[in-house]
Amino acid sequence: MYNSDGEMLIVPQMGRLDIRTELGQLEVFPGEITVIPRGIVFQVSLPDGPSRGYICEIFESQFTLPNLGPIGANGLANARDFKYPLAAFEEDRHYTLINKFNGKIFQAHVDHSPFNVVAFHGNYLPYKYNLDLFCCMNSVTYDHPDPSIYCVLTAQSSINGVAVADFVIFPPRWEAKDHTFRPPYYHRNCMSEFMGLIRGEYEAKKDGFLPGGASLHNCMTPHGPDYKTFEWASNCDISKPSKLGDTMAFMFESMYILMPSGIAQQKWDRSYYKCWSELKNYHKTSSAGL
Repeated sequence: MYNSDGEMLIVPQMGRLDIRTELGQLEVFPGEITVIPRGIVFQVSLPDGPSRGYICEIFESQFTLPNLGPIGANGLANARDFKYPLAAFEEDRHYTLINKFNGKIFQAHVDHSPFNVVAFHGNYLPYKYNLDLFCCMNSVTYDHPDPSIYCVLTAQSSINGVAVADFVIFPPRWEAKDHTFRPPYYHRNCMSEFMGLIRGEYEAKKDGFLPGGASLHNCMTPHGPDYKTFEWASNCDISKPSKLGDTMAFMFESMYILMPSGIAQQKWDRSYYKCWSELKNYHKTSSAGL
């Protein structure tokens, strides 16, 4: 198939993907991501059986590495760690070619192989990246940097500094912030946040958020750690560094409001809000005011 509408970022959570493209093959494992640019013909096989994961499709811009600013030349997702296919082709055979065009699916029967590129020149290519190679940056004094410090790829909009989509991860890392509530703080913002979990446990949700699951907090919707996380983080010893172990959560963050499909609305957890229901008010006002 090929997608005329947009570029796709694919995040497998379970099961290996054997992706054949017209520019060569990519073997993508859980813990890795792949990007298929608009218009590139590809075919997916599942050598390990059933597979599941997440896809972010963007209809404007392209995914690229974020500007590192004062970080300098190295850090976050380093360009050297992205892998590209080598040209591969096959003899002619019959195929059914599927095209996603303007939100609809079309198909055509062709009497030749679309995987017939003998060699290519250029940089408009599919690629993959191992998330375990991400070079994480963090505060070693106090307070939280903005989550953009965990950005792997971004697709910028025409508005400076505002993204059509950011792909952000929360990988294993050391936490050394002092005088700080270490999990993500309670917040709301102008970006819509779709969270997923590839493996392990997400640091802000002790219960109920499992690998393969997802959460959505749309534009200006308040959210943050659940009750158990709040109580633990409020009473733990922050005089010493701690390590977040085997975990890999991620976020698709977008300037656009995300609308769940009908199928998603049938499957959502209607008790999700209860993860905050036990939070206590530790701040009281007196008759004299604050």
